[in-house]
Amino acid sequence: MLKAGVARSTITPPIGMTMAGYAARDGVAEDKDGELFATALVLDDERTRIAVVAFDLVFIKEPLASTLREKVGKRIGVPKSNVLLNCSHTHCGPTSEGLQYDDDEQQDLLRQAYSARLLTEIPALAALATHRLRPARIGTSVGEAHIGINRRERQADGSIMLGENPGGPVDHEVRVIRIDDTGGRPIAVVFAHGCHTVTMGPKCLRWSADYVGPARELIEHTVGGLSLYLQANAGDINPITGIGTEEDNTNEKNRLGSALGGEVLKVLSSIYTESIRGERTVIGSLSKIPYYPRIPITQERDSTIAVKEEMLELSLQDFPKSEEANQIVEKWESEVSSLVKSHASGTPMNVARHLRHWAQILRDAVASGQKAAVQIPVQAIRVGDIGVVAVPGETFSLQGKAVKSQSPFPHTLFMGYSNGCISYIPTRDAYPAQGWSLQERYRVPDMIFQAYLLPTALAPDSGERVANKSLELLRQLYS
Repeated sequence: MLKAGVARSTITPPIGMTMAGYAARDGVAEDKDGELFATALVLDDERTRIAVVAFDLVFIKEPLASTLREKVGKRIGVPKSNVLLNCSHTHCGPTSEGLQYDDDEQQDLLRQAYSARLLTEIPALAALATHRLRPARIGTSVGEAHIGINRRERQADGSIMLGENPGGPVDHEVRVIRIDDTGGRPIAVVFAHGCHTVTMGPKCLRWSADYVGPARELIEHTVGGLSLYLQANAGDINPITGIGTEEDNTNEKNRLGSALGGEVLKVLSSIYTESIRGERTVIGSLSKIPYYPRIPITQERDSTIAVKEEMLELSLQDFPKSEEANQIVEKWESEVSSLVKSHASGTPMNVARHLRHWAQILRDAVASGQKAAVQIPVQAIRVGDIGVVAVPGETFSLQGKAVKSQSPFPHTLFMGYSNGCISYIPTRDAYPAQGWSLQERYRVPDMIFQAYLLPTALAPDSGERVANKSLELLRQLYS
């Protein structure tokens, strides 16, 4: 029989630490809008055990992601492949080692300490969830939340800006998975949707789970148990309220959270794990009244757990010659020096420092003869008739829809922001027709591969290859 256990830990960083998500942000965290959490769910079918950990973080990068998965796995007695880490992608969480906009040694120490904290606390959290394992049943269904809009707006000159594209693709699906005890009382609720968590914008200097926080609060207050939000495919989707432009965008955050949480509650009310609808019965002496009794489940549903994980190599676009790579480094070193002399701060300095770091990585890759490719793990999990795929990148809405529509499973969840985050993984049509330039500054984040410190951009077929590998693994699990 299936068993489930869940546990939660506060992972709010210290006040005074730099925040992730916006190059336009100037300053460090001064307060908290609410706590940031990690919530661990452990499932066990008496043969296979898995752990799913949902984080209120923008992402977890390598090598921290792999090390954390290994430590969690070792703590609960499973291989790394049986551990799934997913980040909500809140832009009001902490910066991580190697992906920051400052050259501050004190901040480096804070980031190192935060990584060490996760490596200590998250395995212990998974162990606590394992300790709480108890007989459980699982059910799932879907709803729709219209809280997102495609953000790749085409301008008159054909270029793309970070705006609104009402005619662009968007996936409104909300996947809801209900995990109850044998009496039908909630142990955990898993809900997944794809939308950037950016209602709290760059002027916000407070730790915040964004709209995920009020959605969770509504669900847990109403049905009990703990809930896990899993970020799905938000690479090209922003909230319909836009990126927050004020210091406090709590109103928009709460509105979106209520809309999402309300939809989850509606779907939850339709999922029964402890009973099925019985045959029609007629009662009454004066008039006949038909009704359908709920019949307790006597035979357990299939909740077989299985895992497949494979490494997938994605090509990068061709590296430049050494001379061009050196020129790019010199350009950004000069830019940083000029800004330092003029006592500049904020966005211009943040961007210049980060691009200098990227240029140095590009130069080193060229000089060392590094292969123009990256390796990513693609993870697939089966729990009964539910198929789950987890990919370490900012995937687009169409990729998620394609995998779900072609999956052999009756219920499929495809999500990015999991087990690391290599970069955006755009669809082929999102690539510039003339190809990417190492010199040009683009206006949409999914075109700025430098933000993730990749030497060059992923090849245009990357999204298709990720989708194909995902379907391959799902089919293996289903057979």
